[in-house]
Amino acid sequence: MFKPSGWIFGIVFLSCLTFSVPGWAQPASGGEDLTEDMNIPRVVAKVNGVELRSDYIRFRLNLDMRRIGQNLNARQKSEMAGAIIEKEIVRELMYQEGRTKGQRVSPASIEKEYQEFKQSYGSENEFQNALKERGISEAELKKGIEVDLIAKNLLDERVKGKVHVTDTQVKKFYKDKYEDFKRPEAFRVRHIFIAYVPFDVVQNTPHEEMKEKAGAYRVASKKKIDEVVAKIQTGERFEDLAKLYSDDKESAVKGGDLEFMYKGVFDPRFDKAVEKLKVGETSGIVETEFGYHIIQLMETKPTQYAPFVEVEESIQKHLFMTEAQKLVGRYIEILRKKADIIVYYRG
Repeated sequence: MFKPSGWIFGIVFLSCLTFSVPGWAQPASGGEDLTEDMNIPRVVAKVNGVELRSDYIRFRLNLDMRRIGQNLNARQKSEMAGAIIEKEIVRELMYQEGRTKGQRVSPASIEKEYQEFKQSYGSENEFQNALKERGISEAELKKGIEVDLIAKNLLDERVKGKVHVTDTQVKKFYKDKYEDFKRPEAFRVRHIFIAYVPFDVVQNTPHEEMKEKAGAYRVASKKKIDEVVAKIQTGERFEDLAKLYSDDKESAVKGGDLEFMYKGVFDPRFDKAVEKLKVGETSGIVETEFGYHIIQLMETKPTQYAPFVEVEESIQKHLFMTEAQKLVGRYIEILRKKADIIVYYRG
């Protein structure tokens, strides 16, 4: 029978709540406030009389909208805000219930989490600036950590010992979903990669200047890849040339070896070039959106089904997570029904 480890309970917790500390750990959103036109009130909700302020909601929204990187309409923005508010309501419900049931977190536990969070910043000055930019004090941050730890402990109590995954269930899942465990064709190649624009130039050159010189860099890259092709044709070892010339530094040290990968991971043009090769053969110049490649096919693996022994543990975790989330969902519904919840933001 599957026995879940502690980190799995943490994942169940994170999947149900907006964990506050990682949110504050994100970089400052910077630039204009994308929530300005949303009329989000100062207090977005009350949970049994406790106010939930809009500060974090706005901060999280700005982060998420910038991450999406596209213009959102009013309805989409409203839905995103509603989802964040809903998770904050659940978080507060869990915290209040935990306190009612006598859940406590030791100062030492809070301090440990606080110090780990603090160490994610390069220096004390960076950390203090981050707090200032987000409008949060050290005391408020520690309070957020306490809230999350109490809520997590409460969920742990609700789940531990109440969700059981048997070997029979795991085997049945594998049998029922057998086609989902079909692995695509795989291949192992070496490549020599020459980027259109050298990486150090991309990192150190202003964007406008780089745009102006992009054509010249591309011409230089094409000349370089042509020279490498000529060296291959004269019999120089592919591995040696990869170490000397390839801009993919991670694979270059291994002679260009990308190890086994499944078809569909790379640019389709890369896959198409590999399909035309026999083991041991080397391609001509293959152009993708990133630059120029020369590819050498080393090995292939046909389409195959993942053996049960390789996926057994992941199936166990999936089944446990699914049942645990159902259990937690039912528990949260019970808490909601007996709580006095007022939501002030409706979009």
